[in-house]
Amino acid sequence: MNFKPLVILFLTAAIAAFSAAAQNSDMGSVRKQKEQKQKEIRHTSTQIDNTSKKISRQLNSLRSIEADIATQGKLIDTLNAQLDSINTMIGTVNDSITAIDNRLASLRSSYAKAIRQMYSHSSSFDRLMFIFSAKSFHEGYRRMRYLKQFKKWRERNAEKIKEQMQLLEQEKRHLETLKSQKSSNLTAQQRAKLDLEGQKTKQNSVIKQLRKQDKQLRATLAEQQRQAEALDRELDRLIAEEQRRAAEEEQRRLEEERRRQAEEQRRKQQSASKEEPSASADKEKSEEPTPPRKQEPKREPSELGKEAPSIPAPERKFKGSFESNKGRLLFPVTGKYKIVSTFGQHKHPELKYVKVNNNGIDIEAQPGAMARAIFDGKVSAVFPQDGYHTVVMVRHGKYLSIYVNLSEIYIRKGDTLKAGDAIGKIYSDPDDGGRTILHFEVRREKDKLDPQQWVK
Repeated sequence: MNFKPLVILFLTAAIAAFSAAAQNSDMGSVRKQKEQKQKEIRHTSTQIDNTSKKISRQLNSLRSIEADIATQGKLIDTLNAQLDSINTMIGTVNDSITAIDNRLASLRSSYAKAIRQMYSHSSSFDRLMFIFSAKSFHEGYRRMRYLKQFKKWRERNAEKIKEQMQLLEQEKRHLETLKSQKSSNLTAQQRAKLDLEGQKTKQNSVIKQLRKQDKQLRATLAEQQRQAEALDRELDRLIAEEQRRAAEEEQRRLEEERRRQAEEQRRKQQSASKEEPSASADKEKSEEPTPPRKQEPKREPSELGKEAPSIPAPERKFKGSFESNKGRLLFPVTGKYKIVSTFGQHKHPELKYVKVNNNGIDIEAQPGAMARAIFDGKVSAVFPQDGYHTVVMVRHGKYLSIYVNLSEIYIRKGDTLKAGDAIGKIYSDPDDGGRTILHFEVRREKDKLDPQQWVK
């Protein structure tokens, strides 16, 4: 029997099985490598995201610290000015006390001298003896008048001495009060300086951490700038759309007015061409149907709208337009706050990559704080924005106030607002210790204005 074909067949099957096993092994290896790579990519992406969030927290912390440093600096300047004023007043009071002391000494000296001279003319201190010891009646009369005048003078001088002593005591009490105020101010100044040193220590610590992450810092800043520019473009687009609609409405209004005037002119001409219009014509004219009034489109309620919580009514009253109340409009947040980023372009003195072009101001408020309308107006836009949660734009004639980074909305597009009405709850970042920051802008159409010059 020939086994050669069987051997060849067996070897062929074995090679095929080995090749299939090797192929399956290679595919499994590739699959595992792919899964491993995907896992590494996800891990790297998570690390990048965590690093970006960490840097954002550090930047927010740095801005908050810098706001505290600026506040402490202003407080120290105020205390220094008060101390200078108190020192000046203390010098003035000391001069006043010296002058009063000198006047008292002079009054007492003249009073004592007059008493001595009064009694030097006679060995007796008796008034009658002084009068009767006169050599003539005329001299006795003069001595009597002299005694009366001397008594009045003495009483006046005694009153002056008493007044000067009271004034001296008053000035001494004033001096003690000023010294107490100076002591309190010095204590407050020392405490403020210690707080300032503590804030600067924190600032330096954050700056050192950020400097170690130079590449990631630049990437985070670039992303923040991208989001800010995207917000700016969207706001410009919405404002341009509003302007376009307003222009179209005005054009329609003008055309309707011209059409109405032309129709009125035509009717006048027809009336003038007829000497005696018939009663029936008048009746038909009076019975012409009145064109139906244009119905306002029904506005669908926004899905974002929630019931607004009650907030205290503002004590400030406004008269006139938005522009006429510049510098005294309501501040856009409720509760305590601090401005952590001001209007305009800023460069950090220590971090060369930290450059911010702020179209408004950033306000750090307390968790749970709400944004409120700074003046009467109408809600012209409510929209979500990448990196900023929800944005609300309120129109006040040619001016707009813009509230950015809201987590809950209490109004709808088209709503009419009064000054102080709640607009929405400001977002508190759970990844940043609940930090609550509102970005706020004021514009005259597309022109960006410094909000700090408008609100108070």
